[in-house]
This record gives sequence, C-alpha cells and structure tokens, in this order.
Amino acid sequence: MAERARLSDALALAARPREREYAVHDAALPGFMLRVQPNGARSWVFRFRRDGKPRRVTLGKPETVKAGDARAAALAFLAREKGGGSPAPLPAFGPTLAKFAAEYVERRSPSWKPSTLKATMSYLDSAILPAIGHLRVGSAGRADIARFFHEYGRRKPGGANRSHDILRNMFDYAIAWGHRPEAAGNPCIGIVRYRRPPRGRLLGAEDLAKLGAVLRRREADNPVCVAAVRLLLLTGCRPGEIRGLRWCEVKADRLTLTDAKTGPRHVLLGKAARELLEGLADTACGEWVFPGRGEDEPLDRNDLWTFWIRTRREAGIVADARLHDLRHAHASHAVMNGESLHVAGRLLGHRRASTTNRYVHLDDATLGEAAERVALAVQRKLRQGDAGGNRAA
Repeated sequence: MAERARLSDALALAARPREREYAVHDAALPGFMLRVQPNGARSWVFRFRRDGKPRRVTLGKPETVKAGDARAAALAFLAREKGGGSPAPLPAFGPTLAKFAAEYVERRSPSWKPSTLKATMSYLDSAILPAIGHLRVGSAGRADIARFFHEYGRRKPGGANRSHDILRNMFDYAIAWGHRPEAAGNPCIGIVRYRRPPRGRLLGAEDLAKLGAVLRRREADNPVCVAAVRLLLLTGCRPGEIRGLRWCEVKADRLTLTDAKTGPRHVLLGKAARELLEGLADTACGEWVFPGRGEDEPLDRNDLWTFWIRTRREAGIVADARLHDLRHAHASHAVMNGESLHVAGRLLGHRRASTTNRYVHLDDATLGEAAERVALAVQRKLRQGDAGGNRAA
C-alpha cells in the first residue's frame, strides 16, 4: 500500500533513502507526492492523466522549493490542464532572476568562449536584469517575459531576440537545477521572435574580378591584409579565424582550427589556398600566419576592417558588403558550381543545413539557367501529353 502523509518541509527533509526508490503521497491532494531515490535525491512530483495516459512532472527539490509552494504549483498546473477559466498563478518562490543570473553565469561560463561571456553579461547588465531582475524564477510567467521582449524589441529587435535566447537557456537550467517547477515550463516558449531582414550580399563573378584586380594593385603596399582577404575567399573561414591563424594550425592539406566559433574543426585546403600559404611560409617569422604591427600579435581587427573598406570602395562593389560576406561568397559559389547545400555546409563547418541556407545567395545567371532547365523539363512533359492525346484520337 502506498505511503500517505500530509507532506511538509520537515517530512521531506527527514526522508531517508532506501534500497529502492519510493514515494510518499500527499493525504490531501491526489497525485502530489515526494519521491526519494536510492542516492538520497528528493523531489516534489505531481502525477496526473492526460488523454487517459499517465503523466508526471517534477515540481522542484525540497532543498529549494517549500512544500506549500510545490502544492500550489501542482494546483496551478491542474487548473491549466482542466482549462477551467483563467489559469491559477504560480506561487512566488525561488531566487530572483538577478540572483539566479549570478549562479547561472558562475556555473555555465567555464565552458563558454570569452566572447560568449562578454555578450551574455552585456545583455544581462544593460537590458534583462534592469527590467525583470526582480522577478522570481519559480513564478515568472510568459506574460512577464513577453512584456519585456516586446518593449525592448520596439527599440532593438535584434537585441530582443538575443535576450530571448539567453533567457530561454536560463529558464531551462532553472528547471534542471530545481529553482522552477517542471510543471511551470519555460516561459520563453511560445514567444515569437522578430524576423530580421536577411544579412549578406552576393559577390558575383564580376565583383570577384574587380576585387582581384584591386588586391593585385595593393599587394606591395599591404601584403598581409591582401593575403588575409584572399584566404577568406578561398577557405570560407570567418574573419576572426583567419586573423588569429597560427602556423601550428597549418597542415599540408588543411587548417586545424583550435578555437573556431563552434569548437575545433578542420578546414580542407584547395590548391590555390595551399599555394598561398606556402608562399607566406617562405618569409614567415613568429607564430602568426598574419602578423599584426608587432610580430608577437595577430593582425588587428580594425586594421583588416579598414583595409577592406578601402578595397571595397576602390573595387566599386556593393557599398555595404562586409568582410563576413566573403564567407557567404565561398558558400554561394560552391553551390553555383554544382556542390550540394550539404557539401557547402560541411566546408563552412555548419552544424545545421538551415544555417548554410541563409548563407547561400544565387546570382541572376544561375537562377536564369535553373529557370530555363525547369521550363524545358515542363515543356517536354506537356509535349508528351499532346503526343499521347493525338495517338488516342
């Protein structure tokens, strides 16, 4: 027979582990129970039925969620399940978002890159915490997050989207760490992010020809930046990956990047890229493939950016083309020369095809040729139908 008792904080904290997992059922609220595992872990649990099938949600741990708060969360969840009028609000428990943010950063940041930590702290300090840092992570609702998201989005839709990413991840960990009941769910889910205009410009064959001519003219004046821009186009790497490239990462047929955006990855080199690097190796000194003003530091970001702006202007290509668009150009020309989207994504080190799809831009000539092939194929089918009809007649 199931153990039953009026669940309380004292009972939960006094519960001792046994050889097997067991549960103490609340005497007042059916489905509400305390689960105790053999390793000593305890949690509040609510069991119910949905469409005739048993379901279970975790409401938190007794160390962080009081029995009364867990019971109220179970009742609120039950009200939402039954759909009877307005859902009962979740009880206010758990640390404030500001306090939890400190724990979140402390526990998660060791696995982050410095740029990720810097961006996360910037959004937390400048936008998220000043607006909603007072909310309790255990009871914050979708309406609270949506209100912040849309108020911020009216000024900075891109910033609102980035803040949404941070908050969604924070609430996932708040649930996992027992600061928010699983039944409450993640309040960021269901909030529609702002659609941003697509970024990136296609550098077509004519643009690349103009760019190549300017690079040849400027090679004597700034050989380091010229070579960096060429390698960006030949490999599809990110500007930061090329600026910080070390000779120890250059192998006979590939680059073995140790600090790429998505983690270590290999970039296979074509013949032109290999010849470019071999030429640089003949005069290399120091650890950097593209040294900065001092040989003990890599090419400065601003120096490369300034070089690109002047080169872009001199070449007369699209005025807002970015250095990152050289990466887009690599992917676009791969697809336009017959490579699949999957292959283009592997060349760029993308994990998802949807990311590669945003990078690829097709010029009018390529689209025109595709339209011609499709039209001819359709026309052949139509003529086959006409021939069949004539034979029947």
